[in-house]
Amino acid sequence: MRTLECVKLIAETIALVSAANAAIGQIKTLAGHGRDLASMGKQIGLVVEAEERLRAEGNSKKNSIWTKAFGAKDGATVEEFFQLEQMRENRREMESHFKLYGRPGLWNDYVKFETELRVKRRKDAEEREKARRKLVEGMYLAVGTVIFVAGLSVMMWWAYNNRGIFAGL
Repeated sequence: MRTLECVKLIAETIALVSAANAAIGQIKTLAGHGRDLASMGKQIGLVVEAEERLRAEGNSKKNSIWTKAFGAKDGATVEEFFQLEQMRENRREMESHFKLYGRPGLWNDYVKFETELRVKRRKDAEEREKARRKLVEGMYLAVGTVIFVAGLSVMMWWAYNNRGIFAGL
């Protein structure tokens, strides 16, 4: 089962990098035809999304109890390294196209925007996690209250129906 999961994760990683590579190819083609960067938004978004997902998957693998307990397979680690290296190369190429075909300072503005977007996504994820925790706490409280009231009701019903047993005491 562990090997199957590892193969599945590697396949997903390869698919992400392939999608990013295809998007980089489209960006180069569009830039070569003189298109402006605004028309490349979808492709640029694919590259950024792939980069974010790879980074998140890498962090979740590092923090996994399975990885800590059994260690990572060497093949998976090497594969991840080369995929991440490919993503770094894609980012360098994208930076080059921004600087060549965009307005002056566009790459710096894009990096600033990307940083703000990451911070916003992180805050949104934290807020969703807080809301989820609050919902779970509410569910625990509701279930606990129902169990308590049901138990109290059963005890009262039993005491009412068996009051003759205690009459002689």
